Amino acid sequence: METIYFVLGMLSIIGVAFVAAIVWGVVKITKLLKVIKQQEEWIMNNDRNVWEHIHRLRDESDRKSDDLYREINKRTEDLDRNINQRVTELQRELDARFNDAASYVDSRVDKMSATLKEQKQVIKG
Repeated sequence: METIYFVLGMLSIIGVAFVAAIVWGVVKITKLLKVIKQQEEWIMNNDRNVWEHIHRLRDESDRKSDDLYREINKRTEDLDRNINQRVTELQRELDARFNDAASYVDSRVDKMSATLKEQKQVIKG
C-alpha cells in the first residue's frame, strides 16, 4: 500500500508540475499576444503617420509647383508686356525719324526744284 501512496504522490507531483507548466505557458502566451497586439498597433500607427507625411509632402510639393508655375507665368507676362512696350516705342521713334527724313528730303527736293526753275528761266530769258 505504501507503494500505491508513493506512486499516487509522485503522480500528483507530476500532475501539479504539468498543470503549473500549462498555466505558465498560458500566461506566457497571453503576454506574447499582448506584445504582438501592441506591435501591430505601433506598426499601424507608424504606417498611418508615414502615409500622412507622404501626402503632406506631396500636397506641399504640389502647392510649391503651383506657386512656381504662377510665378513663371507672371514673369513671362511681365516680360511680354515690357517687350511690347519697347517695340511700340521703337516703332514710334522709327516712324518719327522716317517722317523727319521724308520731310527733309521733300524740302531738299523742293529747294532743288526751285533752283532748277530759276536756272530754266535764266536760260530762257
